[in-house]
Formats: sequence, C-alpha cells, structure tokens
Amino acid sequence: MSVKVLKDKVILEHAGSSVESTLSYRALSSICCELTNCSSSSVYFYGATVTSWNYRGKELLFLSKKSFLDGTKAIRGGIPIVFPQFAKASDPSAETAALPQHGIARISNFELLEDLTDNESVSVKLGLGDSQISESLRKDWPKKFKLIYTVTLKDGTLKTDLTVTNEDSTPFDFQALLHVYYSVPDVSKLSVEGLNNISYIDKVNNYATSIDNDQFVKITQSTDRIYLNVPTEIVKIHLSEDLKEGFSLQRNNLKDIVVWNPWIDTAKSLPDFDDDEYKQMVCVEPGHVSDYVNLKPGESWECGQIIEYKP
Repeated sequence: MSVKVLKDKVILEHAGSSVESTLSYRALSSICCELTNCSSSSVYFYGATVTSWNYRGKELLFLSKKSFLDGTKAIRGGIPIVFPQFAKASDPSAETAALPQHGIARISNFELLEDLTDNESVSVKLGLGDSQISESLRKDWPKKFKLIYTVTLKDGTLKTDLTVTNEDSTPFDFQALLHVYYSVPDVSKLSVEGLNNISYIDKVNNYATSIDNDQFVKITQSTDRIYLNVPTEIVKIHLSEDLKEGFSLQRNNLKDIVVWNPWIDTAKSLPDFDDDEYKQMVCVEPGHVSDYVNLKPGESWECGQIIEYKP
C-alpha cells in the first residue's frame, strides 16, 4: 500500500485496488493491476476529484475522454464534490445565487493535508478554505469555511468523507453532494435498486414530483431525478441483467440521491462529453440537495459514502 504525490494529483495504491486519473496512467495501472491483483485510485488536487478507481485491472469510474484535466473547467467524470450548492439556486435571494452550477469546490484547488496507511487501507486527506478559492468566487460567496475531504481505499471498497466547518462570524446555508460517475458496460442493462416508492423531482419533466413503483430504476431516456429523503440503507447499482455484478452504496448523513444520465441530445450538447458516452455511464449521487443545511459559526457538519464493488 502506498501514496504517490505528483504535481497535479495524488495516487493511492492498495494490494487489491487503486485510484488515479491521467489516461496514460490509467492504461498502465490497468496492466499492473491485472498482474498483481492490486487496486488504485487517483485524486486530482483540482476539485479533489477522484478520477479513477481501478480494481484489479477493471476501471470502475467513468471519465469522459473529452474531459478537461488542466484546471480550466470542472472534471467531467469520477467523483466531483458539489458545494455549497447543487445546480443554480432557484431563489435569487439565496446566499449562493451568484455561484456557478454545482458551486465552488469542484473548480478550486485543494491542498494535501496528510496521508494514512494501515494493514487494511490507504487514505489521503485534502483541504480547501476560503483563502484558496478565486477572488471572483469569494466575491460571490464571501463566507469563511473549511472543507476536509478524506478518500480511503480498501480492497473492493472506496470511501469518501466530507467535513464542512463554518469559520465565519455568522451562519451560512449550503448544499453538498458527491457526484459519482459509475463506469457501465451497457446502460441499457443497468438497474438501480432501493429507490422504489420514494418521491422524486423529475427535472426533465418540468420538475414534477413523482413516485416510481417499479423495483428497479432503469435508464431508457434522458434521466435527471432527485430522490427525496431516501430511507434505504443500501442502494444497489446492478451492471447486468442477472444482478450479479455491481455496486452497493451506503450513505452517511446524505438524505437525497440524484440519478442522472444525459442520453442522446444532452450528450451531444456537452463540449466535454463524447456523443456516445452516455451508453457507458450513470450517475448515482448521494447528497443533501432538496433543502439547505444551516451551519452556525464554529460548527462542523459531516457526510460521506461507502461504495463496495461486487464482481
């Protein structure tokens, strides 16, 4: 187990898995993992975005081949951090109304605080404070805050934890979400289990509120849903129709789940997304986005997720 610190990212390597992100490294990592049964993961300092989770030669996260990796635009894929707002604020009087879609964390440079390893896992801790964001973003959201983001890699398991601390003299409101892009062999064979009989906001249907009575959510068209106050302890993402291969998602203090696939037309409209890539991805994103968290001065708020891959 090891942590490699490079100029623009940090790479976690485990005897059973890995986390990383440039395309050349992803290919090399895949070969190495096949030979050694290792796993790896990579986290860019820009956005603290996890861009790769390689399990014994199999890449588990989707990263668009057209994604910008030079810090000029948010990374399209992996696990971006959404903070302090999800989408654009609908209320022009909201504290976050002037901020860009999905907020500031995914377009700001985090710093490496420490790395930790033990007999079972390897992890890194990254931090972002108000002094590290751009002047224009500070003008749009002049709050003093601290984010601590911890990425932990085990054999077959990826864990990400976020802590938000209010270092300001007044309370502030925020939303948070972990925007996970799963790599999918064929989205037409994918299903999500654990969201039936739960109210959701359908963003592609004029934000109408609906309830899905089917056992599985399937992707057959443009999909952008916010499932509200999800009580299910474990949500499962099945990659095949036989339900054998897939992921289990366990959440901590993230009450909502967003399910997103751009489908044909939206995929063609995105400059950092190839036209046919919607077939190989799905986003199942735990978050607190249906309302705002109010955080008082000096207080902290914690959330996170544990993703387990089952081959």
